Amino acid sequence: MKHRKEGEWRDIPVPNSLQPFIEGLPVHNATGGLPYPDLLRKSWDRSIKRLGLPEYNPHDLRHKWATVTLTSGVSIHEVSRWLGHRSIKVTVDKYGHLTRDGRERCRQVVEAAVAPHMLTTSRTTSGPGAGSVLA
Repeated sequence: MKHRKEGEWRDIPVPNSLQPFIEGLPVHNATGGLPYPDLLRKSWDRSIKRLGLPEYNPHDLRHKWATVTLTSGVSIHEVSRWLGHRSIKVTVDKYGHLTRDGRERCRQVVEAAVAPHMLTTSRTTSGPGAGSVLA
């Protein structure tokens, strides 16, 4: 799906299962703009009320999308690009706590890189470098 913000077009990843709904929305006019600026929001609000759902707005879907992608391991750089942030700092400041790039992930990466080279009781401890940690 194409989305226009501040004079820029960008693609927005939409699951195939939602395509029939997206294509059915009268969101764009012949020139690609909104036929009525408040059309989507008014329709949204009526639908939420009619369905008895908790009040939230379309922008909440953006936050949900960012949360789902980041907690599922999508790169924060990629999520930042899809969100259209001009700087990754914006994304990191708002969503950085959701990434798997935290302390434990860092420890696991270092462990995987170093562990195969660690001395074990089965390796010899004599000779050059016998006192070092790495074999």
